[in-house]
Amino acid sequence: MGMRFNSTSSPAEQVTADIASKFDTTLGFDESASAVADTLTTTLTSDQFGYLKSIGLCDSYWPSDIIQYLLEAVHVTTGLPWWATIAVTTLGCRLALFPLFMASSDAMARSQPIMNETKELRKEINLATAAGDTALRQIKTLQLQALNKKYGVKHSRMFLSPLAQVSYGFGSFFGIREMSNANVQGFADQGTLWFQDLLAPDPYLGLQVISACCYSLSFQLGGETAVNQFGPTMKKVFVVLPFVSILVTMNFSAAILVYFTVNGFFSILQGRLLRSPGFRKFAKLQPLMDPALLAAQNKGMAQNFTETWSEMKSNNDAKMKMNERAKKATAMQFARAKAGKVIIQKRK
Repeated sequence: MGMRFNSTSSPAEQVTADIASKFDTTLGFDESASAVADTLTTTLTSDQFGYLKSIGLCDSYWPSDIIQYLLEAVHVTTGLPWWATIAVTTLGCRLALFPLFMASSDAMARSQPIMNETKELRKEINLATAAGDTALRQIKTLQLQALNKKYGVKHSRMFLSPLAQVSYGFGSFFGIREMSNANVQGFADQGTLWFQDLLAPDPYLGLQVISACCYSLSFQLGGETAVNQFGPTMKKVFVVLPFVSILVTMNFSAAILVYFTVNGFFSILQGRLLRSPGFRKFAKLQPLMDPALLAAQNKGMAQNFTETWSEMKSNNDAKMKMNERAKKATAMQFARAKAGKVIIQKRK
């Protein structure tokens, strides 16, 4: 007689085990998700969209992130090495900003012939404000507005290029620096000539010197708008300053210095173009004032600052005297009120 042993599993559990052995009850979801994640982290390269975001860059829409988006778009779509990507993107951005510099140059050129009249009217407006003469202040303000309208001066256009340049300049610098610090794939070997490694500083200081020469020459030609806004002393300072800055830029990565060099080279071309009478006539820009006449009325930044400080001081003294007279008049009225000598004038 044979012995029958009880099974350790129930019939239902046995059926479930048989089904599981024949079919994959997970349908491969967990494994496929893990495989996709591994594929993304292992195969995403710098020549694919989304790479910069995958390494922690391009996470907002600040100017630096916008520049990174542009750099990635140019690099992926064109297949250019990173040094050429930085150069092409810089040229493209500067071309896009060129109309703003044209507008600023036109506005500054229109304001030059009336510079002395404008300063005098502004001085009179400040004096009238300090003296509390509202009527005179309004008259002088209207005269200033009429003068600007007559010569087509729109001061808002003067600030277009500086604001755009600051946003673009800081965005490019910090954007490329973040990419260098993040060790973007290709930065280490996609340089050119003597700066093959874009992550390291230029050991020969070649890029530093070239970029300094570009910016110095740009200042000599009148700056970005080709309109000389500085006196002789300040102009010399801005001409020498780029070479002094080599002490700082010598530690910057070659990627940043490529941007500096291309940007400085474009500044020279832009300044030359905006100084050309033929181009200004073609673009319908106000002709530049004769340099000799401009030098005669341009007192320089230092002297202008001194005059502005003197005007502010005189205006402040006038305000203090007016406040003292008002306090004395108020005290006199209170004294008369206490003595019962308040004089009430009847209207006729």
